[in-house]
Amino acid sequence: MNNITTDCCSDFIRCKSIWFLFLTELNWDPQAINPLEIVPESFWPEVTDLLIEAKYIGQNKQYYLRESDKYMDYLSKGGKPFKLRDFI
Repeated sequence: MNNITTDCCSDFIRCKSIWFLFLTELNWDPQAINPLEIVPESFWPEVTDLLIEAKYIGQNKQYYLRESDKYMDYLSKGGKPFKLRDFI
């Protein structure tokens, strides 16, 4: 794996952590803004493609709210929350 690919994967894992924090915040505030949507595509093109593929960006508010509900349901049933430190 080359250095660019390694950096890209590392950045994507960090974004995944932000994604799950966003889903948690949506549970408290349905008007919360997805912070991953704020970063311009030109700043992070390789990671942006992965975020779109994973549906972490580019979706409508209803999609994000459904994903938040699913994540909260998973956690309420004893599911393990996503922790960045588990991946680094």
